Amino acid sequence: MFGLGFGEILIVLVLALVLLGPERLPDAAKQLGKGLREFKKATSEIKQQVEKELYSDEKHLPLSASPMRLPTPSATAAPSSAEPDATVTAAASPAALSARTDEPA
Repeated sequence: MFGLGFGEILIVLVLALVLLGPERLPDAAKQLGKGLREFKKATSEIKQQVEKELYSDEKHLPLSASPMRLPTPSATAAPSSAEPDATVTAAASPAALSARTDEPA
């Protein structure tokens, strides 16, 4: 878990037994277990909250943030005089589109 081998774990347990004594060692182990459980619960709640916020932002993206589609061959044909210039709007770059939306109407 922390890169400790059997020998290191044995030394830590012996030191804990010597420092705490046989009466207080079980209580200390219970408290350590409760603390680790609470820590794991708190970190999983934080992780769930972050994931919830990330996924909720993806669901509510504005349409302008979606990738542009390439124009179809029929859209690149020369437009008639009665319809608007479809090739300019379909082939506009994202920078040009953002520049248009930044200008006041």
